Amino acid sequence: MKARSMRALALASLASLAMATPSSAVTILQFAQQSSADVVTATAGATSTTLTTNSPTNAGSIPIFITNLAGTPQSPPLPALETFVNVTSTAAATTGGGMIDQLFSGTIRITNIAGTTNVLTAVFTNADLSGLAAGGSAALVGSRPPQGVTFTSDIPAIQALIANNPPENFAISFSNIVTPPGLSLAGTTIAGFTSQNTGTFATGTTAVVPEPSGIVMAGTAMIAGLGCFGWHRRQSSRA
Repeated sequence: MKARSMRALALASLASLAMATPSSAVTILQFAQQSSADVVTATAGATSTTLTTNSPTNAGSIPIFITNLAGTPQSPPLPALETFVNVTSTAAATTGGGMIDQLFSGTIRITNIAGTTNVLTAVFTNADLSGLAAGGSAALVGSRPPQGVTFTSDIPAIQALIANNPPENFAISFSNIVTPPGLSLAGTTIAGFTSQNTGTFATGTTAVVPEPSGIVMAGTAMIAGLGCFGWHRRQSSRA
């Protein structure tokens, strides 16, 4: 009976190897704006829309509070700056099911308040900005895969999390979209608006999933071990 139980355990272990969990999420950075007077501005051109960060006190950037850094909640939150660089639509907007969607590429930089340290920079291609038509909120979402998203940082704790080039993703939430009637189109591109924003940047740490040959080798070792157990049991019974 004991040998039979050991064989069942080995088979269950092999099954768990074959079904290893592929990934888990790790928070890199989360932030919120310091003031509602600061806005992300969407400016519509003839065929494209550009997003910029604007503040009366920091031209081209928005003062923010970092509430989570490298998976660690920050109390008190860390003051920093958020800057959009060349965040521009790359294709015509589409509509369907009451939603508006448009792809954007560019760079989002989070620096210390002096602008001298790269806390986190996200370079992305074809991130999707979408929201309900005429709604007051929207989101800019990028994920690698399938899109292009790459993080860099001067912070050692973040560098350690992105060192092996894991999948990277982000979501920027826009609320209080002002330009009646809310999120709308100007021809084939998203119409101009202003809004406040918050954001989360994260990465997936991929677990080691055994190759088929690795599973076979592990299985061979287990089976060999069970064989030895059975042989030893028979030898003991003969003694």
